[in-house]
Amino acid sequence: MKQLLVLFLLISISFSSLVWEFDTEGSVSIKPVVYQGAIVTASDDGNIYSLDAVSGARKWSTSVGIVPNEVFVFDNAVVSSTTSAKLTKLGAGGKVIWQVDFNTTDYNASRIYGASANDKDIFVTADSGVYKVSKAGTVTTLVSFEDIKEEQILTAPASGSGFVIYGNDNELIKISESGQTLWKTSISGGKYWLSRPIVSGDVVYIGALDSKMHAYRVSTGLKHWEVQSRNWILGSAVVDSNTAYFGSNDGRIYAVDSNGRILWEAKTQLAIKSQPELGRMGGIDVVFVGAGDRNIYAISRENGDILWSGPSAGAVGSPLFYLNSVIFGSGDSNIYSYSTERACSLTNPMEGDLIGLKEVVVNGNYVSESGNAAVWVSINNGEWKEAETGESNWIYYLDPSENFNMGLNTIFCMVSDGSGQESGPTFTEVTINHDPNAALSDLKIRVPPSIIEGEEFTIYVNDGDDGSPVERFTWTLNSGEGKQSGKNITLTLNEPSSHSITVKKIGFNDKTVKFTVNESGVNPFILAGGVLVIIIVLWQVWTRFLKQRFAKKKKR
Repeated sequence: MKQLLVLFLLISISFSSLVWEFDTEGSVSIKPVVYQGAIVTASDDGNIYSLDAVSGARKWSTSVGIVPNEVFVFDNAVVSSTTSAKLTKLGAGGKVIWQVDFNTTDYNASRIYGASANDKDIFVTADSGVYKVSKAGTVTTLVSFEDIKEEQILTAPASGSGFVIYGNDNELIKISESGQTLWKTSISGGKYWLSRPIVSGDVVYIGALDSKMHAYRVSTGLKHWEVQSRNWILGSAVVDSNTAYFGSNDGRIYAVDSNGRILWEAKTQLAIKSQPELGRMGGIDVVFVGAGDRNIYAISRENGDILWSGPSAGAVGSPLFYLNSVIFGSGDSNIYSYSTERACSLTNPMEGDLIGLKEVVVNGNYVSESGNAAVWVSINNGEWKEAETGESNWIYYLDPSENFNMGLNTIFCMVSDGSGQESGPTFTEVTINHDPNAALSDLKIRVPPSIIEGEEFTIYVNDGDDGSPVERFTWTLNSGEGKQSGKNITLTLNEPSSHSITVKKIGFNDKTVKFTVNESGVNPFILAGGVLVIIIVLWQVWTRFLKQRFAKKKKR
């Protein structure tokens, strides 16, 4: 009955991990926003797209110029800035309300770095200055750069009630809405670049090319804390209560508390330049992160465990969590929407691992909103087989010689539960390289030096390559019946005698060792010690007494 139910689930239920996919004509890295119930984002093809949140169907698209670098909602409209120095306000249906071209003699800007808004105005950072733009499109110059340096780089701005904060070279600057400088602070050994300032309460967070995430007090500009990563920080942070989450070019996602203490790190394969997004996956609070390794990750906010990863064909941009879906653009020009109701992750083996003949322990984590979840594993799009599940993790064992082809092989996992299941074409996956001609490894068997009849003893089985304990092996005692074991063998033998034990394990040479069980009345160590004491006593008697007397008799 269970097998029939499982078969029914695998065939008939249409719930999917990949909800929809939309193709544009250019790379998509900008964080999507929600406008009038639709998903709005921009592509490097110069268009702003509005997509149905449920189906991914295009509602409208509007050309705004090359290359859009910002999309946000302001004054019941969508505002977009481009690197070609245009700022556009779009209304319902994608209709252009107004457009300001900063690449004119009035402003002399060739590039806009970014824009943001408070309740009243839009603020723009460009290579010629910092500007305020009203709801009607009227421009006011707040800061003018009379001598524009070729290497001068500003960050996108952050705006709040009565202020704007932006990075310029190695300085972080806060100005008023009228352009008055309120404070400046600087860093050494690096510059601000693509990471934009993020304001949460009285703290502003910004990453830099000194490989640090910096936190300053918004009111004073005084340093609150700084955290060192292992490479540049080009992405922006997202803040949950007092915890900041951000990625680094070192491929890690960091969670840092309000005192600057790193709570956890999660490792991906390549650099992370996107801004994380807070959300939920399978009922668990997570942070979604787009990575350069072409995956979107869902990471537990509690402990940093990777709960799921979804693939794309390009570097993943900043994601959006909306209506039980995570939506993001990719360097492959597509916009993806993945369901967040259930998911699994593959933590072992890792992408690109070289697999020989040893048994492969495939494992990961899983989540489900509905409960009664099962995890399924498929090799190279073959039959789905159920894995063993714990409270939040799963495990599956593979014999490479039976399950893998020579060369590249792909392992997939998916989750089914009381409400449905994931379905293709995309599942969490990892690709490994199998070498069927790899040499068998050796086992190391350690037997206690003293074994007494009727007393329990343990034989330890380890991997000869790295010394790690070996699990799931079989053993045979004195050519008897083989038995399954965990990480070791615990026995009690009631007859003194010589014995041999043979251990067998996938990917290893068979190993046989011999040992002796001694009679319970005689401890071989005590016996050996007693003999040694007798020898020492006899030697002392000989050297001190008998040897001297023998020498005297010889002289006579």
